[in-house]
Amino acid sequence: MTTAEIEVQQLLTPEERARRAELEEQVLVGVRAGIMAGRALRTLQGERLYRSTHPTFEAYGLETFGLSRARLYQLIDFAEVAEEAAERGIEISNERVARALGVVAPDDYALVLAVTRAVTGKATPSSADVQGVADTVRTLADGMQVEHPDTQEPVPLSEIPPERRVEAVSKAVQRGTQDRKDFQGTDDVKPMAYVAGFQEMGLRGALQFGPDGYWLEVLDPATGEMRPGPATKTIWDAPRAWRQQHEAEGSEDQP
Repeated sequence: MTTAEIEVQQLLTPEERARRAELEEQVLVGVRAGIMAGRALRTLQGERLYRSTHPTFEAYGLETFGLSRARLYQLIDFAEVAEEAAERGIEISNERVARALGVVAPDDYALVLAVTRAVTGKATPSSADVQGVADTVRTLADGMQVEHPDTQEPVPLSEIPPERRVEAVSKAVQRGTQDRKDFQGTDDVKPMAYVAGFQEMGLRGALQFGPDGYWLEVLDPATGEMRPGPATKTIWDAPRAWRQQHEAEGSEDQP
């Protein structure tokens, strides 16, 4: 326990400390109860022990426990993720974190949690933090390549040494976050929304790429010629560069 933690604890009265301990125990009991409930529901469903009174598991759960179909399966999933994690030496006490981890293979749980802590700097990251990293790891597992830490070449995640995967995936997550910020933009029109506006007006064009970078081309209906914009480093910057060039040309044409 750090000095800061001790100082915070000393601010509590004896009654408050006792109350805190009592509430913490209630939380732990609730978590264990949630996992236990999920296990029991899984067995009730798997062995169809509801069949003497109800035609379906969902109808049984709603009438007997007041649980919706979605909630029934959330509890079952919580129990399954918690069990898979426990087999790998990982304790999952937060149902929302378990739900976030549920999108990846159990063998990737530790990777997701390690990357989340590395990227966020939080010892106990939120479920939203875990979800963002889990989504990235899932896309990597589905075939998207990741930059090798040594060669900087895109390779499958399986080709990254296990001891370097946290580093590689952390970089991919951080790059994805920056890409989302670039997509949203800082101006009044999002880049891809700007391109979609051309389509809605019936214009034709294309986002091109080559050794010089990315650029947007738009067909000029008056001349029938493609009007290319400047080459940029990212695909998100190409529509912005075309817009800036177009607006600059328009201002020059004005008297």
